[in-house]
Amino acid sequence: MWILLSCSPATLTLGADSTSLPTIQESEPILESLPIDSIGPADTNPEDSEPPDGPDELLYEPERVLQLSITLTSANYNALRRDGHSFVDAELSYGTWTGPVQIHIKGSSTWQEIDAKPSLVVDVDNLTPGFEFMGEEKFYLHNQCYDPSMYSERLSYSFYREQGYPASRLNFARLTLNGEDYGFYSIVEPHEDDFLQLWFDDPDGNLYENAEAYCDVWDLRCMEVEENDEGHDDAIRALGVAAQSGDFGEVLPLVNYSRFIDHMALEASISHWDSYSYDLSNYQLYHEPTTDQWTLLTQSMDLDFGWRPWSFPTCGRYAMDPGTYTMGALASLCAEDPGCHADFVAAVERFADALESWDGGSRVRELDALYGAEVRSDPRRYYGNSDYSAHISCLQDFFESRPTQLREWAATAR
Repeated sequence: MWILLSCSPATLTLGADSTSLPTIQESEPILESLPIDSIGPADTNPEDSEPPDGPDELLYEPERVLQLSITLTSANYNALRRDGHSFVDAELSYGTWTGPVQIHIKGSSTWQEIDAKPSLVVDVDNLTPGFEFMGEEKFYLHNQCYDPSMYSERLSYSFYREQGYPASRLNFARLTLNGEDYGFYSIVEPHEDDFLQLWFDDPDGNLYENAEAYCDVWDLRCMEVEENDEGHDDAIRALGVAAQSGDFGEVLPLVNYSRFIDHMALEASISHWDSYSYDLSNYQLYHEPTTDQWTLLTQSMDLDFGWRPWSFPTCGRYAMDPGTYTMGALASLCAEDPGCHADFVAAVERFADALESWDGGSRVRELDALYGAEVRSDPRRYYGNSDYSAHISCLQDFFESRPTQLREWAATAR
């Protein structure tokens, strides 16, 4: 039994472990059977008028707190109360600019209702295809409810990107919804067209996401299609068969090996346990058609640095042993293969050096100086000021001690 802590002071949600998973089966292409977002009727006809050009700024540059405002009609506000998963029309405002968008609530264990502090998908071009806001057609607003500091995503994604691994860009926002202060949010880049074009030579491949916890690459019934540019799911079926073969040699030609090793080692190095390799959670798979190889992508990085709030009072305590990051079938096969295991250990040592030079402790202090007042004044956050201060100190301790911990582990794991 494991516990999902709802980000509401009065609610705990329980979920059960999945003890067995079905084997891969022949079936119709999953593109046809998986759910898609339900787009509600628009309040206005987008053909009646073109929205004004978006602000002449970029959403993720420079890093700052954007003052964003979302306005919903009472009908659409109530629609999100009834079914937060379905898009409704809204107005997005920034400064003197206002334009039409569609939004819906996102998240699983971090889910909050519209009158609490929900994470949101903001789709800018649903109503007007090709329309952009600050250079983006879609972005996420994350409530960061599990994170007392509200900086974990910023730290984790930045570290991944600076090591050359595909990871989302991020910024911060102060959100007002229907005139109410909804507090401090992170703005997170989706793994969509612009992201794929930046990180892959061929961005026209298939993208999948685990639609539920404990969903491995061979269980197609729980894989959700995000993009299916190839029009079929043959490649992921082949990966699933290889993952069940018991031989990493079957997997090796199907993955971008250098990125695969880096992905496994990055998750272990920063103790990103809510992940593919430790908890079979929060990952996507991208297939690059020209190379016929897969890359794992990490998402939802608010539970990093050994922080598991419903079990441990401080960060740097949970899932700290890199040798335990073997839950996903691909990670398990790597750990059992001498060559892959050796490369994993070497990558962990490399990221120990990177973490040391990255100086995360100083970065935490800088974030506190820049944004601490915004976090403390958030009227809807789950944690209080003492929790925030304690977590800031804990994060500094993590970054100062983690390189030595990783080197000590590597010395015994070779």
